[in-house]
Amino acid sequence: MFVIDDTARRENIKTKKNSIFSQGMSKTAKRLVGDWGEDLAAGFLQEQGYRITGRNYEVIILGKKAGEIDIIAWHKKKHFGNTLCFIEVKTRGADDGNAERATGAKKMKRLLCAARQYCLEQAIDIERTPIQFEQVSIYGHAGEARPAVRHYVIPVD
Repeated sequence: MFVIDDTARRENIKTKKNSIFSQGMSKTAKRLVGDWGEDLAAGFLQEQGYRITGRNYEVIILGKKAGEIDIIAWHKKKHFGNTLCFIEVKTRGADDGNAERATGAKKMKRLLCAARQYCLEQAIDIERTPIQFEQVSIYGHAGEARPAVRHYVIPVD
């Protein structure tokens, strides 16, 4: 569970749900790889029984991106029941464990910011709703028959 700072001035917070690039802009190769990995992760999670309710949820505060969540989903957990899951996806070409190390303290702060805002917007009672942060790491290249997929729970104090 986490605490929401209700002192944030809502008029300075904007959110973008399922954000996409403008039609006039081309996506970078890095973004295309990231999109490929997120699509694979979403399919993997759905196969595991996750019900995806959002992708690429962004929070913008005072004109700056304050946080993003790659995938938001509900999943029935053994001990907690229906759990709201905020999932970070990392895609890498080489299977060297680099993706697992990519979610550090700074990234977690941004994930928490976005999760707080999402819960406020959706009127989710965080005192009664189990919440879990997770990461899906994808190792491989587009077109590969079997990219490696690793799924982890991110511990949060």
